[in-house]
Amino acid sequence: MKTKAASVQGGPQEAKTASFIITDNVPPAAASAPATAKPRRSNVNAAMWLVAGALVMLSVGAGCPIGFSGAVLPQLQHPNSSIPTDGDTASWIVSMHSASTPIGTLLSGPLMDRLGRNRALQVSTPLLAAGWLVLGLAQNTAMLLVGRGMCGAAVGILAAPSQVLLGEMSEPRMRGILVGVPYVSYSIGILYVFLTGWLVSWQYVCALSAVPAVAAFVWLRCLPESPVWLVRQGRLKKAQETLDWLRGGAGSVQSKVEMDQLVSRAAAEKADNAGKNTSVWRLFLQPHVVKPMVIMNVYNLLQSLSGTFIIIFYATDLLEPVMPPNISAKLVAIFTAVVRLVMSGVGCALLQRVGRRPVAFVSAAGSAVFTAVLGLVVYYGWSGKDSYLVPILALLYVAMSSFGMFIMPGLMMSELLPTSVRGVASAATTSIFNIFLFGFSKAFPSLERLLGSAGFFWLFSVSSVLNLLWSFLFLPETNGRSLNEIEDYFLAGVWLWHRRPRRRPLSTVVEG
Repeated sequence: MKTKAASVQGGPQEAKTASFIITDNVPPAAASAPATAKPRRSNVNAAMWLVAGALVMLSVGAGCPIGFSGAVLPQLQHPNSSIPTDGDTASWIVSMHSASTPIGTLLSGPLMDRLGRNRALQVSTPLLAAGWLVLGLAQNTAMLLVGRGMCGAAVGILAAPSQVLLGEMSEPRMRGILVGVPYVSYSIGILYVFLTGWLVSWQYVCALSAVPAVAAFVWLRCLPESPVWLVRQGRLKKAQETLDWLRGGAGSVQSKVEMDQLVSRAAAEKADNAGKNTSVWRLFLQPHVVKPMVIMNVYNLLQSLSGTFIIIFYATDLLEPVMPPNISAKLVAIFTAVVRLVMSGVGCALLQRVGRRPVAFVSAAGSAVFTAVLGLVVYYGWSGKDSYLVPILALLYVAMSSFGMFIMPGLMMSELLPTSVRGVASAATTSIFNIFLFGFSKAFPSLERLLGSAGFFWLFSVSSVLNLLWSFLFLPETNGRSLNEIEDYFLAGVWLWHRRPRRRPLSTVVEG
């Protein structure tokens, strides 16, 4: 018997159909392996958990500055605050993080392509710790803004490499749950800073928030570089050693098959680009780059407008006007952080079990429903002064947005972008997202006065509906697919998911 390999052996034109000759129930590695080999279906081993653990710690550190404003603004806006903070100043404190994040993301692309994914992450951690130091020692608004800017730039540097590193080290069948880990960890960081902001003064919040960044730096120093990056640098021996470590030891059939696929893909790209102008801008105009970039950036825009991050940045400010007098908005904000943590974890598990598209659909639909109802309740005053209806609806909205829309952008970044531009493209995507988020968060006080609380919730609802429609039309299902297969899908010349080439049955793959 002879099995046709699914890995790409030629240039992009040959790749257009390669990914669709593998059956849904046969792992890509198994289809590429010799007929006599029996690839080991391993569980995620200790090595992969070490990688995930380091990125958990790093992402907890990244979640702290995201939640900082929601936790600390009530203290800064208190009449007895050592740094007087009005509404306009508060909006600058909130949005400065997003304003500076694009600076970091623009640096992250070149850093992770030249230094490697791991080293790019290591660069971010001292900057993050230094930002917390400046914040903790701040005596005026200017120092607060500088510290927020430093933290934002650090988060910008680490955002893309953390997703890319996990995506490139994970097995295809486990990529969904592992790549979602940083977003669960962001939720831990947000909850951590909300709790500390409730218990201690904001200066101590800053000191405690620097701890995860320092711990992550030490942990990352103990880990190897991405095998994908090593192959592209020509360091094949080190790449094979890393794959062996990640897949359970030397001699693993799976690691050898993956190595062959990585080398084949790198050789095909090199041959295809030989003699061509391979500038970044020309690469960005290729269809298999344009398509995922458009899909991701529109999704991110609609996710932002659905309020996923606004309710983190302005947790107390957004909830306090609509809460009954007997319920503390600060306490509800903490509960939103707990719900976000739990549901982002649930979302990671569901991504693995049911796939990306169903999770995206349910998350967007649920967010649309609960924010629409919340807007009606607030507008018509249906919630009595002692009613728990508003906080319950708010928590249900956070639950629905967290298990899908909150974690999908990072997953898409690690899966959809082609290897040749993954570093620069992921950095560009994160920059675009944060530029928009800066504008939205800075405009929040003015928009709230214009729309009112009910209008804001309806804006979230409409954006969630549009997100649902966009996902239904364009979001590809990548569960269980190798990165090579996903890249080949975008080379196939289709935009709408329902018009994709279908996989053929096993009988078309195996010849007697």
